Amino acid sequence: MIATLRLILIGTCFHIAIAYKIYQQRIPNGDAVPHPCKPNNIWEGVGHFLDEGAGYRNPFGLDFEMEGKKWTSVLCRKDSDGDGMTNGQELGDPDCVWQENKLPSRLKNISHPGICDPYDSPFCKAKKITNPKYQTQMEWLEDECQADHFTCTGIDATDVQTVNMTVNNNTKVPAKETIYMCQIFNFEQMAAPGDYHVIAVQPILDNRYVIHHIVLFGCTDDEVATPEPFECGMSASHNCSRVISIWTVGLSGDCFHPQTGITIGNKGYKRIAVELHWNNPDARPDWKDSSGMMLHFTPNKRQYEASFMITGHEHFILPPLQPSVVIKSTCPSACTRKMLVKPVWITLAWNHMHYAGVQMSVQVKRNNTSFYLSNDASYSYDSPNVFLYMNDPVQLLPGDELVTTCTFTTAKRTKSTFWGEATLDEMCYGFMIYYPKENAPGAVCFTSGPDVSRCDTSTYQGCSNLFNYSNTEWLNSTQMYHDLVSNCRRYGPCIKECLDTILRLKKNNPCLNGEIFDYIKYQMWSSSVIGQELLSLFSSCDIDIYKALNVTNTTAEGNNMGTATKPFAFTVYIVIALVFSICIKM
Repeated sequence: MIATLRLILIGTCFHIAIAYKIYQQRIPNGDAVPHPCKPNNIWEGVGHFLDEGAGYRNPFGLDFEMEGKKWTSVLCRKDSDGDGMTNGQELGDPDCVWQENKLPSRLKNISHPGICDPYDSPFCKAKKITNPKYQTQMEWLEDECQADHFTCTGIDATDVQTVNMTVNNNTKVPAKETIYMCQIFNFEQMAAPGDYHVIAVQPILDNRYVIHHIVLFGCTDDEVATPEPFECGMSASHNCSRVISIWTVGLSGDCFHPQTGITIGNKGYKRIAVELHWNNPDARPDWKDSSGMMLHFTPNKRQYEASFMITGHEHFILPPLQPSVVIKSTCPSACTRKMLVKPVWITLAWNHMHYAGVQMSVQVKRNNTSFYLSNDASYSYDSPNVFLYMNDPVQLLPGDELVTTCTFTTAKRTKSTFWGEATLDEMCYGFMIYYPKENAPGAVCFTSGPDVSRCDTSTYQGCSNLFNYSNTEWLNSTQMYHDLVSNCRRYGPCIKECLDTILRLKKNNPCLNGEIFDYIKYQMWSSSVIGQELLSLFSSCDIDIYKALNVTNTTAEGNNMGTATKPFAFTVYIVIALVFSICIKM
């Protein structure tokens, strides 16, 4: 009976989550309506009193329902919340001309059509609403504007201490869109000498208008603490690379399993780095911030050492104006056999994409069975789901296959979206906390390009020595390099001996064909001098190579064609190619 009830509840929640995502698409900027009192958060269920959707409808939701749950001119010109602005003005369609699956006339300065603004003005506070729990808008928003509360078993014990690792007060936020700021702390100067376990980590959020995420890294002993914060990359340095905790918008903090912790102090991390990702899209010069992390730690160490596992895909590109783009990353059995010395237990998992992400999962495949560590059927960056296994940790075995699947929509983006650090870039990562750490000392498994994994040659699509192509010394020693240098000229013109050389190389080497060659060119060669030289030599005969290979394929496939038919078929092929090219550019 309990199992049946649980399935019903899961099914109901799934239906609700999918429903409000569908309704978001039926109004202009429906997935970009900001929360009035939680900066950097989106009000997911625009027509509901609860910001995540479901439950009783707010004034806009009631009007939306009366119009058949469609964006009509009547709904557009109505002022549902009574603040003097029409719903169209608030949602970026002031002229009421928007149509579903089209871009609204305005994508910025969006406000909530169901919340009277300014929401904290006397007029709006006293606004009457129809809800069995609340009489006025003030009573409603007092609940919705409360900060998310962090609860964690054990942090109130008498032996637990805390220390704050925040960047210096009033650190200036540079006037640019994406900034990574780091500061390295000496824990030995912040606590009494000893050996401790970190059992929980909470974010300290000073300026919610700019903070995007925070990462806490453990450093090697030879790393030097920094008295001031400094601009950095996605980590403070090569010596600070072990993740202790990650916070993103919508999370309240990390609470480790009651039997686990992360060692700091005498036998653990003595230097700890805080990395802040600031998002300042308007390049405002007046922002300041002093955010960071609060560590809860105890000298009474727990039984197991915890650590972070990360899976996912890197270096991908999402084309614009696409309703759905799926990126898949496979950590194959061969990799988990190397990554896991012995079995580990997963206690917590969550997914990470940015604002184009709509669905994501991390699936475990074992023999003929499979199960999910995380599965967001309706992903939201602003309110990510955390999958807890505190009472029943999930075992992960050497030889298991991990499949990370990320689904994005770029329907409202007119330019390609790249994998990267910025808020408007995209990511595809699955995060998990596991124990014991010693059973998986290097628990990272990424793929890139056409889902290739460095630890498994079977994913290289026949290019058995794939990653040698990023090695400058190896490239310089190859016969391929010397043949190209001897027979080709950079960027052309294409001479016969160069054409013959490239055709021979392509015929005999699977690394120089298809998407695996694209991966080599754009991810390996574009960043090195010898790689750029190889690119210039190959490109000298691009058109001739295309023609030669096309003629070969046409001849092989059309030996029975008449002489008049072959030119016609080739012409049709070229026309189709041109039309396809134009469509891609539109």
